[in-house]
Amino acid sequence: MPVGVVDRVLPESPAERAGVQVGDAVLAVNGLVPRDVVDVRLDSSIAQFALDLERNRRRMSVQITKDPDEDLGIEFATPAFDRMKTCNNACEFCFIRGLPPGLRRSLYIKDDDFRYSFLYGNFVTLTNLTPTEWQRIIFQRLSPLHVSVHATDLELRRELLGNP
Repeated sequence: MPVGVVDRVLPESPAERAGVQVGDAVLAVNGLVPRDVVDVRLDSSIAQFALDLERNRRRMSVQITKDPDEDLGIEFATPAFDRMKTCNNACEFCFIRGLPPGLRRSLYIKDDDFRYSFLYGNFVTLTNLTPTEWQRIIFQRLSPLHVSVHATDLELRRELLGNP
């Protein structure tokens, strides 16, 4: 089961007051298992909730009371608790494929993850989404998403993206 590992607890935040520590794994927010930082933010946007943690192989639960608009005060090692979704298109114009060798490894990641688009403004093609991910985007009203659109004609788009 993917979990979010706490990388930083902001001083004087609700998380710090509740005793959350760096290295804790967030297992659930009010009983809901988060898939990523988006879920944590949405599920913790209420006045009172339980945060289920694992610390040193020991499970524990802390109660948090805060203003619903107040940030929880947790930063995670990665925003996606599973893995970043990468692009499976074969676009001739892909700027990542055109990068010269020898740059830092993270520049060569063909990110196509809607969560990174929502959180950081990364561009996505929306061609690699599952029906469940489409439903999640709609249900959680994840907007704005920054979509890379090079053609709207379906046949031309398939040809340009190299993805039927």
